[in-house]
Amino acid sequence: MAIIKKIRSIFKRIIEFLSPSNQLPGFAQKLIAAFVVVFLSAVHVLYLFGRVPLLYLIAYLLFYIACGLVLSILFVWLLKLVRCIPSAYQVAVIFSYLAAFYFFHLPTNYGWLLILAIIILPVLLITGVYQWRNGDLFPLKSPKRILWFSILLISSFALVSGLIILLGQGSKPQAVVNYKMKSTLPVALNLPDPSLKGPYKPFFLTYGSGKDKWRREFGDRVNIKTKNIDGSRLLTSWTGVSGKLRTLYFGYDQKSLPMNALVWYPREKKEKLPLVMIIHGNHLGQQASDPGYAFLGELLASRGYMVVSVDENFLNLSLTDLDVFGGGLKNENAARAWLLLKHLELLRDWNNTPGNTFYKRLDMDKIAIIGHSRGGEAVTHAAAFNKLRHYPDDAREKFNFNFNIGAVVAIAPVDGQYKPGGTLTVAKDINYFVIQGALDMDMQTYGGLATMKRIQLSPGFNGFKSGLYLSAANHGQFNSVWGRRDDTGPGINKFNLKQLMDGEEQQKILSIYISSFLETTINGKTGYKPLFMDARFGRNWLPKKIYMNQFEPASKTVLADFDEDIDVNTATIKGGYITSSGLREWKEQQNKFLWGMQVTKSVYLGWDSIKHQNGFFSLNLAVPLSLSGKMLGFSLAAGKENADGQAKPTDFTIVLEDSKKHKLSFPLSSCSVLQPQIAKNLGKFSFFNEYANSEAVPDFFYFDIAKLLNAETKFELNNLKEIKFIFNKTRSGDIILDDLSLINKL
Repeated sequence: MAIIKKIRSIFKRIIEFLSPSNQLPGFAQKLIAAFVVVFLSAVHVLYLFGRVPLLYLIAYLLFYIACGLVLSILFVWLLKLVRCIPSAYQVAVIFSYLAAFYFFHLPTNYGWLLILAIIILPVLLITGVYQWRNGDLFPLKSPKRILWFSILLISSFALVSGLIILLGQGSKPQAVVNYKMKSTLPVALNLPDPSLKGPYKPFFLTYGSGKDKWRREFGDRVNIKTKNIDGSRLLTSWTGVSGKLRTLYFGYDQKSLPMNALVWYPREKKEKLPLVMIIHGNHLGQQASDPGYAFLGELLASRGYMVVSVDENFLNLSLTDLDVFGGGLKNENAARAWLLLKHLELLRDWNNTPGNTFYKRLDMDKIAIIGHSRGGEAVTHAAAFNKLRHYPDDAREKFNFNFNIGAVVAIAPVDGQYKPGGTLTVAKDINYFVIQGALDMDMQTYGGLATMKRIQLSPGFNGFKSGLYLSAANHGQFNSVWGRRDDTGPGINKFNLKQLMDGEEQQKILSIYISSFLETTINGKTGYKPLFMDARFGRNWLPKKIYMNQFEPASKTVLADFDEDIDVNTATIKGGYITSSGLREWKEQQNKFLWGMQVTKSVYLGWDSIKHQNGFFSLNLAVPLSLSGKMLGFSLAAGKENADGQAKPTDFTIVLEDSKKHKLSFPLSSCSVLQPQIAKNLGKFSFFNEYANSEAVPDFFYFDIAKLLNAETKFELNNLKEIKFIFNKTRSGDIILDDLSLINKL
């Protein structure tokens, strides 16, 4: 007990030295408490203002402040019981709880450091100012006064500079070299820019319940009224206090979901209209997300499509979700997919109903579905649900869709948030395109690539799956409503927003690729197909950014995809045998992205030419293959994190040998050098970054061997026996190789 008393005595003397000469009066404590409430509320108001109804916003903020103050007072009362802090510092505890209540979602690597700074700096600053005003600071004739004067200066500078840094946009982006554009370039496509408006004038209308409380386009101004539907078997988490508040706000529950949508179509077009459905992802439900794709709706309608942007805002994050009461919807992505198919079902009925505006106007054999974020995952579920007879998680819910979905587009999708039957969704025989920004502050990993790799294409299926990873793009600017901020709270202030491309550029890239994808897969015009192998084919239209393509056609001869077993010497093709020599690293393993997502199994190769001369990796074929009408293709990723953004490109030599020992040699750079991993630099400071600064995103390489032959070459095109990679150009390197294949020429 004596030791405890001595420790308490020492602690008390330290507190007395650090405490102001006079105890803070009541008005000063109230001033600090007011600062706390105003600071926390102002940040939230700035984000929500103009996005939600004013009365609802006021009610939400009052509820937030009341909860924070009540719980803070309770916390202070408990601390008083143990008498562990002086009364002048009790306000710091109040501030601590309020800060924690507001910044609860900040990551552990810096979140509590930020909270600590927000707690301490205002308290020290206001305390120092009070002492100055009360005459207890000057003249500086005692160590205690000198200490508090120093604290006042430091805390003032730290608070002001911290707020400037935190609330600012960030710093100018680091210069990044696009090594791919410095390599051998393919011949640019001599086709019109697919993002340009077509010959038709878009006409706009809405359909919906006619009873929407917040949006008149689905309320008294709706063009076509629809009946609500029961989604209760797919939305089992619409319950509790949060469920009741969600129902109160939106005006309906899971048993009576509205069928609302925005529609753009070319009214004067005489031919039937291909149908394009768009569903948004998770965003604040009080701010409508579906209008954010109007730029796509107007573009595609002008080019002859009917475009439907579905309202699923009532499934989104909502101000009615009270986490302290266990609120919020869970596993709602199944409902997003199902609701999309129910809209298709509605349109099919209209197409078959005499007297309806769209009677016999729609081409139900040409359907594309597009989703963003959680909607990007949902479109893959929809493609899978489309062929099922029952809902996997509750077979009482019967399905009868069977639409001819010819194209699926996923924009910065999540992966695995909903797992039907507890397993990841595997769609089959669909044309699939996924696009992901390297600077996505929400979906910080390329999750859609894992989805793409799981999609199964039959050899007889006339289609392909592809992906695009692009620099300087975020999550939100694919939607004109979401914009540059990928977070709904003050956590967004940790990110360096200055390095983002502008919204118009990002939407142009999306427009080019979606328009090209639909022309290729829905309209059967293959002229734009090379764009999905290599973005450089579209360099006359695309903004000058770094693009990494992933491409897998259904029709191909797989030589080695490294999925067949754990033997590093075996290949996928029967009788194929793999060898290597002089490598620092040679192993097969899962290519894991951020968040631990397993994308695919690949071979990892590393070399160091200083220690090993001309290391190589070789695939020998048991039976010679013909390259006539074929291209050699494979996926390749840089194997090392680009931590400082200064990594260099990789090049090596590819040698083909026929059964007569004739060889054809050419560099990787005859297609392109291997671009280093794209550095993200997401945070304003490196310690703000929660994950690695880059990830091993693969790029697609392709070689038309016939074009590489010349009169002096004896290599026989129809007699390929060995493929060898010789690492003799870049002195040291690490690569990840996958899907070594022969594909048909485009």
